[in-house]
Amino acid sequence: MKHREILAYAIRAYGEQRQIDKAVEEMAELTAALLHYRERGGSADPVREEIADVGIMLDQLTLIFGGVDPFRERKISRLRERLG
Repeated sequence: MKHREILAYAIRAYGEQRQIDKAVEEMAELTAALLHYRERGGSADPVREEIADVGIMLDQLTLIFGGVDPFRERKISRLRERLG
């Protein structure tokens, strides 16, 4: 099974609302890991693990809500302008 197929299967198996809730949970865990790293230092592995979890959930959110490329391009263009 390919990456996208696995993510789509997870959405069908668990339901969209549950995966949206899971995305929120994973983002909170990433926030906590980043704060912990910033305040106490140590290994970046917990941060990297949470980034991976959030990335997977973002991929699922993209499947649920549709593509984000036009929005991403607009945001990157705006950042480019700010950076000069």
